[in-house]
Amino acid sequence: MIKYSSIHFRFLLTLLLAGFVSFGCNTNPVHQTTKKNPGDTSALPELKRVYMSSSLSRNLQVVSINQAKANEDLLKIQVNLENLTKQALNLNYKIEWMDEDGIVINDSSAVWMPLYVRGAENVAVQSVASTPKAKNFWLKLQKAK
Repeated sequence: MIKYSSIHFRFLLTLLLAGFVSFGCNTNPVHQTTKKNPGDTSALPELKRVYMSSSLSRNLQVVSINQAKANEDLLKIQVNLENLTKQALNLNYKIEWMDEDGIVINDSSAVWMPLYVRGAENVAVQSVASTPKAKNFWLKLQKAK
């Protein structure tokens, strides 16, 4: 009985450790892009990129960001993306708006949306902030599951 319990305990411990390892690994990392300077109001602001380790950063390029005002006081952005491969990319994206201090604005529109990009295709992702407090944003991209 003691041998059975010892073997059983080792098996359960192995399963438990394997579970912790799999929870600790992010199998679908997120690529993030934002403006380098939140106060930059030019039509083509400079980009700041934050990459998680992923093949996505080798397959997709953020070409540029355009920004303008909608309804006189809402920030409108367009992020231009290029598929660097010949293969289609099935992605999800969301845009999180931030205030002038870099604090994320809780917004019900910040949901993951599908984005299909054909091989070597350029696409534009657009969004309009829901509040005039929005001065910057995070575009988050990840491969669709």
